Amino acid sequence: MGEDSGRSKTAAARRKQTDPQDAFHLEAPVSSLVFVATSVLSLTLIFMPRNSSIGVLTTFGWGDGQLFWQGELWRVWVNSLLHNNVFHFLCNIYWFLRFSPVLEALIGSRRYLIYLLVCGWVVGLAGNLTWEEGGIGLSGLIYFIFAFLVRLRGERRAAARVCDRMTCYLLGSWLVIGPLLTLFWDVPIGNIVHLAGFGYGLAAAEIHRRLRCAKHPWAARLMPAGAHLAILLPLSLYLYAPIYNPQWHYYKAYSADTLDKQVEHYDRLLALAPENNKARYNLGLAYYEHGKLELAEKTWLECAAHSPQDPQICRALFAMYAQRGDPAGMELWARRQQELVSAREPP
Repeated sequence: MGEDSGRSKTAAARRKQTDPQDAFHLEAPVSSLVFVATSVLSLTLIFMPRNSSIGVLTTFGWGDGQLFWQGELWRVWVNSLLHNNVFHFLCNIYWFLRFSPVLEALIGSRRYLIYLLVCGWVVGLAGNLTWEEGGIGLSGLIYFIFAFLVRLRGERRAAARVCDRMTCYLLGSWLVIGPLLTLFWDVPIGNIVHLAGFGYGLAAAEIHRRLRCAKHPWAARLMPAGAHLAILLPLSLYLYAPIYNPQWHYYKAYSADTLDKQVEHYDRLLALAPENNKARYNLGLAYYEHGKLELAEKTWLECAAHSPQDPQICRALFAMYAQRGDPAGMELWARRQQELVSAREPP
């Protein structure tokens, strides 16, 4: 009986080690590192003047379209660590400290770090490839951790303890309330990021459960690893070079150092957004600067047809006809410009 009692105590001790109950007494190096990095960056940013300006945010590692187009993709991860107001920071850091150490203890720090890095990339892609470009905050990662723990509730008591019924109702309802607030009152909430984090958390938890039961874990890892690469690699390439985004073509054309590159990107931009007369004007300017006056004339006349009330186009055509030595053209566009100026003057 004494031997059975000793075995039961040993088994209970093992269960206690593998099924932690208190998130605040766990050794969680990854969670601690994320907490310190988020706190240092966010609290410094919060007390900076003009902390919502692009210049200040960029200094702290924030990124959006043009910075990603320059190859600075590491900023995708930094966006998740930044907060520029106290309420946002305190709310997110509370949920992170509630969930993160528990999940790290349940699946191991190394595996948790890999999942967290991948999730940071997933939610970053979800936000920056949709209408939530440049969003900041830990909430996408928090929903990932929450969903992962929800999936483990039936197997691990620690997960069930931190994801109790009230917590599930609260965070689950925010997935519904958040889009409504954004839709009807234009409240800036990262709804796409939340849903992406939650969905990836459920998927990652299922992958984790299946790998634990697999007879050949290394072979079983190949399929989810291949799926990650097949999905994330093309999306990452598109984040760097979004060929169907007119703004990317505008940026590439504006920064190009050869006429051929400028023409290529402006033509593609105008195919995607024919109403973009600013790009059409810049295309004509590129032709003009390289001495191709006939192409400049054709392009600027198209501009005039799209925006007949724009005096800038009148001035450009006047200058072009002056360089060609065409008095009739100069007189026509000088008169048109004078008419526009007169029309704008108060009676």
